[in-house]
Amino acid sequence: MISVPILINFGTDGFRGIIGDNFTFKIVNRISLSLGRYLKGASRGTVAIGYDTRFLSKEFAITAAEALASAGIRTILSDNFCPSPVLSYFVKNKTCSAGIMITASHNPYMFNGLKFKSSFGGSMLERDVKEIERIANGPDFDEETAKINYYVDSDTLKSYADNGFEYADFKSDYIKHIIEFTGFGDAIHDADSNTLRRLDVTIDPMFGAGIGYLSDILNRFSVKCDLINEGVNPSFPGLNPEPIDNNLCKLKSFLKKKGAGNKFALGLATDGDADRIGAVDFNGHFIDSHKIFSIILNYLIKEGYSGSVVKTVSVSKSIDNICKNHGLKLFEVPIGFKHIAAVMIKDGSDVFMGGEESGGIGITSHLPERDGILNALMLLKIMLVSRKNINELLNDIFDEPYPYSYKREDLHLPKKDKESLINDLNSGVFRVPFEKEVISTNFMDGFKFEYQDDSWLLVRPSGTEPVLRVYAESRDKKRTELLINMIKKEIYNL
Repeated sequence: MISVPILINFGTDGFRGIIGDNFTFKIVNRISLSLGRYLKGASRGTVAIGYDTRFLSKEFAITAAEALASAGIRTILSDNFCPSPVLSYFVKNKTCSAGIMITASHNPYMFNGLKFKSSFGGSMLERDVKEIERIANGPDFDEETAKINYYVDSDTLKSYADNGFEYADFKSDYIKHIIEFTGFGDAIHDADSNTLRRLDVTIDPMFGAGIGYLSDILNRFSVKCDLINEGVNPSFPGLNPEPIDNNLCKLKSFLKKKGAGNKFALGLATDGDADRIGAVDFNGHFIDSHKIFSIILNYLIKEGYSGSVVKTVSVSKSIDNICKNHGLKLFEVPIGFKHIAAVMIKDGSDVFMGGEESGGIGITSHLPERDGILNALMLLKIMLVSRKNINELLNDIFDEPYPYSYKREDLHLPKKDKESLINDLNSGVFRVPFEKEVISTNFMDGFKFEYQDDSWLLVRPSGTEPVLRVYAESRDKKRTELLINMIKKEIYNL
């Protein structure tokens, strides 16, 4: 038996590590072979593999493809970098058994990682990931023999070993599909000429896998667009590839300059693997994922979508408000789109949309998966058919200016202090701000406290990064800031 020196633990959405440290070619080989063993050989079909623009992502993807092919699994590798939802669509559309995406999503440049996709075209369910994790960490796992330890006849195994893996174009079918799904082409054709003339889009793929997707679509329909941060640069110079307010300074500055006087100017940003979205209005103001979720949800309801909605515990109460106003059932789940996907695909489920705070929003009939490219196209389509800019759309939902003030801060704490704080929260020792005003608690994922005035606070250790995340929301910006500051004061003993 060969012992396994590095413990593999899958976090909120896959396995991530620092390149050359705990994310290596050997680790990718081991995880890929564990997936192969879980699938029990070529009789369980095909695995598709995609990768992003990070350092060595293509080489890691080739390693995964070689491992699976040598084990007798039919393996198809994307012929270029691609967003995670593009891989997911390929997996579902081509009836693959599973997918592997080489990406560290929104993490800094020194990280890379691996996500699993299931046959339904979304994040692999937790029970399946845990079984693959168990195999990878098992005492009997031997990388030298794992690739031939399958119930596969020798001719099949030899065929895959000789031919290796296949390459395929993942992009073309996906682009065709989302244009048809969103009805973007029809919206362009039927658009008011003045609205169409004024539509002015700036695309920021943040040096990530979304490069060449939105721009290709908009160019097909002669929509005016500018590009920033569009080159492949694995160092993500000057930013972390997560489309949140603090990381979009260049996009906000660009819109503030060019958007003056044109309310139909819009900035759209996607993260490192383009499954998350952020937006910037014509004034250079950030539009967060809660607002984007609200706009698309409200539009789908008006278009006749019915059923239920699902959100994670860190999502704004604006979604609760919309669902209540339209008599829709709302499910709340732990953070991580795999939990949303599990509700979407459950037998008898009528969930038509789900979303999370970090920019991941999904429409079930497209994929039980978050998709930044699709959501960007949806926003543009909604603007065209309504003849309203993004702020007008948002304010119309509530018949008043958007009423919620939301904030998230990531606090870096030494591991010992972080563990001590979690213990204090679990035991009730930690002093919660305005404790006497707390009307309910929710500890399904982190520590959430709801208050009499409809505000709430969530303290949660990240599942993928060495940080403690603090979230707060209320109808008063000062109250939101106060909740965050009081938590920081308590944590840091200021």
